[in-house]
Amino acid sequence: MLAALAIAAGLIGAACGGDDDGGEATETTAGGSDTTTDGGSDTTAEVTTVPPPTTEAGIEPVPGGNVVFAIEADTSSPWRPSEMVCAIACHQVIRNIYDPLALPNAEGSWSPYLAESITPNEDFTEWRITAREGVTFHDGTPFDGAAIVENLTRAKQGVLTGNVFRAVDSITLDPADPMTAVVATNTSWAAFPFSIIGQGGYQASPTWLLASDTDETLRSKPVGTGPFVYGDYRPNEVFSMTKNPDYWNQPYPYLDSIEFRPIADGLNRRDALKSGTVDIIHTTNAATINEVRSTDEFPYVEINNNGETAYTLLHVTQEGSPLTDVRVRCALAYASDQQLLIDTIGEGVNQIAFGPFSPTQTGYMENGTGFPEAQDMAKAQELIAEYRAENPGPLTLSLATTQDQTNLTIAQQQQQWWVEAGFDEVTIDQIDQGNYIVTALLGNFQVFQWRNHGGVDLDQQFHWWHSIAAPEVGSLALNFGRIRDPQLDALLEENRASSDPARKEEIAIEVNKLFGTQCYNLWGSYTTWSVIHKPEVQGVVGFNLPDGTAVEFGAGIAGTFFPMTLWVQQ
Repeated sequence: MLAALAIAAGLIGAACGGDDDGGEATETTAGGSDTTTDGGSDTTAEVTTVPPPTTEAGIEPVPGGNVVFAIEADTSSPWRPSEMVCAIACHQVIRNIYDPLALPNAEGSWSPYLAESITPNEDFTEWRITAREGVTFHDGTPFDGAAIVENLTRAKQGVLTGNVFRAVDSITLDPADPMTAVVATNTSWAAFPFSIIGQGGYQASPTWLLASDTDETLRSKPVGTGPFVYGDYRPNEVFSMTKNPDYWNQPYPYLDSIEFRPIADGLNRRDALKSGTVDIIHTTNAATINEVRSTDEFPYVEINNNGETAYTLLHVTQEGSPLTDVRVRCALAYASDQQLLIDTIGEGVNQIAFGPFSPTQTGYMENGTGFPEAQDMAKAQELIAEYRAENPGPLTLSLATTQDQTNLTIAQQQQQWWVEAGFDEVTIDQIDQGNYIVTALLGNFQVFQWRNHGGVDLDQQFHWWHSIAAPEVGSLALNFGRIRDPQLDALLEENRASSDPARKEEIAIEVNKLFGTQCYNLWGSYTTWSVIHKPEVQGVVGFNLPDGTAVEFGAGIAGTFFPMTLWVQQ
């Protein structure tokens, strides 16, 4: 449905609230391919982590130039890794300043990035992370084992990021090797590196972190090891940065500078590109995606591998809420016509979803999850009538959405369906994009338009679904819907400890079916992101990691890429 939060893959990875893809509808084709077009002639390939090049054969990147990039939202928090409330647009910006310790690779696994190596002991209860030699932060502070310890310790102590590192017992510097941090866990954690591919693994200068502890003005001026150096930040206006000439991963970056401007409305973002105000945008807006597909005005790249699912998020354990009853939750699902939203508001761009895992993710099922696959209003009314017979009194519901007009239209359609199913009243609350994620984190909602759950390994969903991450309303929680299900907990814990791909696939399918029968969320569609740019802007591509493997395009956070590969044709 709409595009909603994006903390996930990237925290953590990315959960989000925001563009306007039309109808709990965002993600992609059944094949899950990446599509790249240059000047309008498009090619579609099987899912690859590095899409076809957006430059003509034989043309070499030219260093220099400046680019203005319009993103879907600003970030309403400090730019310190352990404190960022980081949606997709946040990651698109800040991964230019901070490098993560690891990144997803083309083989469906992970590879070290800023780290030289990441190695476990035999039972996966200890991980040694060795810093890459010769790397310095933008302020001259050396990147070493102590820097890793400082950043991971703060991540473990963070109100949000701490949810990801609950299984970590200690983070210490190897006394025999000043370049190596040692992470000890209280359980076997074979998938641990996936926790440090995004926000949990971003590395900031320890010197800057310590200084910003006492000087709050520094918190909006981040210092990392990344390809670009902080220039200026004005909330809701601009985040500018300049080339890091000493970046360790040469020949990147090519640009002299890049400027990010938040434009919340997807159509306004498109119009800014058309008018020449900006040079490049990212979007899930279906009208925009179909427009660029059918014209040769702008080159574009579509990102949908291991992407998110757009859906309606339900708060399922709030005392006194009808949503604690599975009959009411499933009635909402039966009353909804997701395919209609996809075909109309979503202009047919996305594939309908019956579970949380998009086509290239472990555990994906095209159908058969147990979730209602078509609208059945009679069934919805039957379930609501059954519930009301046991629970007399008014039956009301509050639905939250953003201030985007398309998302409001979707909410109004849902409102109509659910009243027809038997609710006395369904109210709609519009929340500005900057506060949208905060509302979800605090649990102050019943029903929320949302987008989340991209990633490679099921373990990346642990903090979104495990009951340990579901405190009471008013406390920040990554398990936004406050799901507390012992069966789900057990499956997530078994997956965390397993290194057997076959069993991990079985576990993920079991999780998919559990979500289907319990209707913990109302699944919409799989998200398609499009990165659209002026013809002279080149290089929306992937790159090779230090170990020789290709980075997963999107790098595990749907709707993003690394702008260090961009260059401007002179």
